[in-house]
Amino acid sequence: MRASLADAALARYAGRFVWLELDYDKEVNQPFIARHGVQWTPTLLVLDAAAERVTAQHAGGMTIAELSQFLERGERGAAAAGAPDAAHAGDAGDAAHAGHAAGAGDAALARGDALAGAGRHAEAAAAYREALRIGGGDWRARARAADAMTSALILAGDERACAEAATAYAPAAPRDRVFVRVVGAGLGCANDGGAAPWAVAARKTLAPLADEGLAVGGALRDNRFFLFQQLTASALLAHDDATARRIGHRWLAELDATRPADDDERSALDIARVDAVSLLDEPERALPALAASERAMPKNYSAAMRHAEVAADARHWDEALAACTHGLALVDGPMGRTRLLWIRARALAGKHDDAAARRAVDEGLRSAQKIPSERVRQSYVHKLQSIR
Repeated sequence: MRASLADAALARYAGRFVWLELDYDKEVNQPFIARHGVQWTPTLLVLDAAAERVTAQHAGGMTIAELSQFLERGERGAAAAGAPDAAHAGDAGDAAHAGHAAGAGDAALARGDALAGAGRHAEAAAAYREALRIGGGDWRARARAADAMTSALILAGDERACAEAATAYAPAAPRDRVFVRVVGAGLGCANDGGAAPWAVAARKTLAPLADEGLAVGGALRDNRFFLFQQLTASALLAHDDATARRIGHRWLAELDATRPADDDERSALDIARVDAVSLLDEPERALPALAASERAMPKNYSAAMRHAEVAADARHWDEALAACTHGLALVDGPMGRTRLLWIRARALAGKHDDAAARRAVDEGLRSAQKIPSERVRQSYVHKLQSIR
């Protein structure tokens, strides 16, 4: 997203917005991140600075056109704070011109954004659902509301509702960028549901739609890669290893054929590469690229961490430990530190250095207590304790 924010097309917003970038894992930023319920990156917020009130929020990447619409929406929301009669004007414009239903849908949509920006994701999902009901089938903001609702349901931990919402929206939706995001989100939630009947039923609808999504032009690359990830996972859940490997190898081929323009793009490709080889259980395939990225980004702890994790998956214990040492010398926040210590403990246990592995586990557990998200904290605690 850094490249998008630097695009010349956004120059017209100079003087209207103050750009602020926060590192997700730096300890100094944790109160803000917890206050606004941020759980993944990138997450973009437009804030009314006077009250730190969120007037627009979006989780995930955006095109330049979508980013422009997002900023305009946030600016309207900030202006509406001082004009009660105009409050919550949204994508469909003024209610007087768009009709009562559209105006009411816009208001519910804006309430959802405010609730999501305050970390109240279940309430935000309910507001987005109400916006869809009120706005109707021809409402201009219908796609954005469906997109926001599935994201909110993921963050609220309601995988079944997320999968069912995507199943309801996607079959008749235009095959566009939002379709790709909603189908990916829904299939991911269905995959998380495993063998539950609702999850199996959702995958039967969503997996073919996700396959369609791979052919949608103009989709963000990250969203396209997420479809590959979820289609591979869905095939594995169906015990269709041949299909999983066909999709996963197609994904890896696209990754290997893409030449990164900068370090941000290199990191994005490596994140997808790690996901792919983890699903396919082929860690050796990614090691050369990840080692090259660690050398190319010597001050980036995440590059060292990705290399360390996949080296540990490949049982290259010394290679994993060297990358962990590099990453731990650079890391600032509790989440990255805890993950590196978990990898370090795995590698030490693999080398049968049980005493050193226990020390790494204990240090990791102490670091995990500083992670503000309870869900993430407990996940790492479980991983660390499983090594003991």
